[in-house]
Amino acid sequence: MTEGHTTASTSLALRDIPVPDYCDVVIVPTRGVDETDPRVWAEAIFSHENTPLGRRGLLALRDEAVRLLDMVPPPAKEYLADEVVGSEALIRDDDEDLQVRIGVALLPGGQLLQVTTAVKYRSIRGRLKYGPRRLMHAAAVNTLARRSPTTLRRRALTSGRPVRSVGSQAVRKALGRGTEHPSR
Repeated sequence: MTEGHTTASTSLALRDIPVPDYCDVVIVPTRGVDETDPRVWAEAIFSHENTPLGRRGLLALRDEAVRLLDMVPPPAKEYLADEVVGSEALIRDDDEDLQVRIGVALLPGGQLLQVTTAVKYRSIRGRLKYGPRRLMHAAAVNTLARRSPTTLRRRALTSGRPVRSVGSQAVRKALGRGTEHPSR
């Protein structure tokens, strides 16, 4: 293996938690977005604007219900990359009950994005707290990762900088769909 290339087994998420209690790996295409900075991808995946509207609506309802009870809603959680090594950004999200690592890596060629999550329970409460999330975590990360190329394109358009993209031919090859049609 060439040094600097990330695979599921060499992810920074597993460096800190080599034997996790929960682990998943999601790999999605970058859909032609030619962004090479894994920090930018990590922030796009977990940004507020990338969150599906239904989830944003539920969070807004929760916050209003909390305000009606004369309480202060919790601040929106912001995931920022804590460390970047090569083509992978690492997000740490620890509390007293859970140790969480999320590695966001561009795989060699830049056509695929890998998100590796490793979770270590620090207590019984952590196991109970993460239980419901565990059921839908991979599906939720898959949705967020698939939406991230659109988020990056939207950001590029609103900032006025040109949208860099890879030609459609390269995307088709990365997805295993060459131009030649095999005879049946």
